[in-house]
Amino acid sequence: MTAERPALGLRQASLSLTEYDPRWAALFAKEAALIAQALPDVPFDIDHIGSTSVPGLAAKPILDIAMRSTQGEQIATALTKMGYIDRGIRSGRLFIRLSDGNIRTHNLHLYHPDDADCRDQIAFRDALRGDPKLRDQYAYLKQTLVEELGDQGRGLYAGRKTAFVRAVIDAQKN
Repeated sequence: MTAERPALGLRQASLSLTEYDPRWAALFAKEAALIAQALPDVPFDIDHIGSTSVPGLAAKPILDIAMRSTQGEQIATALTKMGYIDRGIRSGRLFIRLSDGNIRTHNLHLYHPDDADCRDQIAFRDALRGDPKLRDQYAYLKQTLVEELGDQGRGLYAGRKTAFVRAVIDAQKN
């Protein structure tokens, strides 16, 4: 009997895609519930974003989460207590969760409620969810980049997807 592969986790600094795993939606729901338990009196919105949130799309097996709140410091404190690592301000404030010290399982972006980047992330997700052809074009781009760049290109991977992502977001706004 072979062990079932973990649903989440990618070695830091590596670059690979995993076929869509329906467990990702349930893992997001479980994580969102744990965060809500840790913040019973703090108002926030939470969304599953990124490729793991799009049924049928291959992804790096890392759960991407967007939180929006005006109570950033309270949330940061709770997330740190939950085992998240504060990576500072990037696109929103980034927190990551690792397992076994070097396997990234979660990226959590903490945004102010009116953050434009967060709105764009959600619009991109919704566009891919709503258009299988668009989703498949994005999947092809991602796979091509992984094959071209390999682990050495982890830093280039996101940048090379930018034009596609921006075009989709801009089309959603028009």
